Amino acid sequence: MDSYNNGPVPSYQNNGSGYPPYYTPPTRHPGSSFATASMVLGIIAVISAFFGTVYPPIVCGGLSIILSLLSKGNDKAMLPNAKVGLLTGILGMVVNVVVVGSFFVMLYTNSSYKEAFHDQLNQYSEYFYGESFDDMWEQIEKDAGYR
Repeated sequence: MDSYNNGPVPSYQNNGSGYPPYYTPPTRHPGSSFATASMVLGIIAVISAFFGTVYPPIVCGGLSIILSLLSKGNDKAMLPNAKVGLLTGILGMVVNVVVVGSFFVMLYTNSSYKEAFHDQLNQYSEYFYGESFDDMWEQIEKDAGYR
């Protein structure tokens, strides 16, 4: 028995496939793959933004926004996955700007952090180049004619 027409489907209809006549299997939306990829990249952007990384949230967030807009196609409405991808991509980029911006504000407003950063920069410069950053900077100013 078939629930579609409350009776057995005759074998001569629809090439003996067993489906009721005029049945078409459900089709996927053409942009559903873009929408899913957009959602995944948006979630990655949000998660990586909280870890203080700079580039992955920008790249993943930007791709998330682009893919969510591309998944729309010519339709008037966006798929739910595309909406989530768009929002998480934007959120990841905003959180990234806030986290990185707060790091720089903290670095340049607190004098102990600024001194520690400057000392660490001199230490790395001496390790890799054999002279401190301050000495290199004075040499650059002298060569440019500022001193």
